Amino acid sequence: MKNLSNLSRRDMLALSMKASLATVAATQMPFAFANEKMPYGSAYSYNPDFKYLRNPATVFDFGLTPDQEEHAKELHKSIVVYDALMECSYYEDLVKLSKLGGLTAGHMSLGITGLNNFRPDQLPAPDDWWSWENLVRDMAFIQNEIRGRKDAMICTSHADIMQAHKTGQVGFIPTTQNIQFMGRDTSKINEAYAMGLRAIQLTYNPSNMVGSGSLELPERRFGLSELGHRAVGTMNDLGMIVDTGHCSPETMIAAANASSDPIIISHAGMQSKIKQFRATTDEALRVVADKGGVAGVISVPAAIAGSDKCTVNDYLDNIEHAINVAGIDHVGFGSDFIIAATFEAILSAPSWDPAVVAQIGSFEVWPWSDGHVGYENTSAYPNLTRGLIARGYSDEDIAKVMGGNFLRVFKEVVG
Repeated sequence: MKNLSNLSRRDMLALSMKASLATVAATQMPFAFANEKMPYGSAYSYNPDFKYLRNPATVFDFGLTPDQEEHAKELHKSIVVYDALMECSYYEDLVKLSKLGGLTAGHMSLGITGLNNFRPDQLPAPDDWWSWENLVRDMAFIQNEIRGRKDAMICTSHADIMQAHKTGQVGFIPTTQNIQFMGRDTSKINEAYAMGLRAIQLTYNPSNMVGSGSLELPERRFGLSELGHRAVGTMNDLGMIVDTGHCSPETMIAAANASSDPIIISHAGMQSKIKQFRATTDEALRVVADKGGVAGVISVPAAIAGSDKCTVNDYLDNIEHAINVAGIDHVGFGSDFIIAATFEAILSAPSWDPAVVAQIGSFEVWPWSDGHVGYENTSAYPNLTRGLIARGYSDEDIAKVMGGNFLRVFKEVVG
């Protein structure tokens, strides 16, 4: 196996092309999730060189007075902090850092390629991405990992989230970022719900059988297929959140109109702020908001600043922009952290060929969150509260953006 630690980003792009052409000859680790926890670094997301796997985020200087700092501290403790995409990987100190950040609950993205595949010594095979088998395994893993902990819990209802808030536990809400796992069998949605999944993103970057993805060519985009309408209807019947985070604006709008419940955009940038293929339109934000939904602003530097480096102030600029577009009652945040996965593992996805990556950013900083000063991991949430205070937002409005808006949709849809 090539020593991946010595590769430049350009070498990694070349490697990803090879990975997309043939199955990667990486040994699949056996799963033992059902009965025992896996030791750190043995079979789930792990790269010991990433600084913010263990270290808390930078405390950003907003120029607050001592009284404002004390108020921010007390306010942050009192509100529900809800991240619509807290992590896509799992690592030893995730709960500790999230608890340090005051997180009440967050969406944990499962079934991407199998949490065990985000390792520095192997690459996922193309068929590992978004498979039903990996979704089932990830669900078993995360439930087993959290079960019995006093500092974390699985949240599948509004009551669970409120319990997490009351007890100071970190709530993990099981979700996935692609409905591809179901194939054409909508009964798989019922099975996923029974396992504990509470939100499904309709597409990832490419189009699939239900809708068009954010990287679909504009002239080929569409809203929802007939299967897509059935899938949304099934999710509505179950009480499962329809997520359109990486969908095209057309699919976001179609899903909002088709759904009998409010939908969410868990994480996205805005084309009116930073012109990027994966970003969405102001029109899509407004339609989702008009239907009672919520849009979460992504925290990836390339999406919010057009660069590999930014600060949490840039993030707050984007959150404010979304508020101006959709309204204070319809905006939250979806971080999209993936700090324990290696760059080459991400590039092994069939949808991440070099041409696509080149459209999005240079990725000279990895994990991308290392380039986001003041928002490096899930311990950084207090910086958002502090920054909103610095910008003059009321306590009531801060509570909405920091989690109240997403919590409202969760309660209405999931119950």
